[in-house]
Amino acid sequence: MQKNLPIIDIKKYGGKQVAIFRGRIVASGGTSTEAIKKAKEKLPKATWRDILLVSVPKGLTVVYRI
Repeated sequence: MQKNLPIIDIKKYGGKQVAIFRGRIVASGGTSTEAIKKAKEKLPKATWRDILLVSVPKGLTVVYRI
């Protein structure tokens, strides 16, 4: 099953854990436990396979190969 990833705003979600369901962000939190708990409260019938947990970096990092 292919999961669609939304564009994640780093200014808003940087340094947080984000729960994604069917291509949209449904919850976020400082820890993965907090994000999953919020997602399950919003989507009680969703299975664990349907929720994707993503760790968002605090900022953009660019790596150059020399």
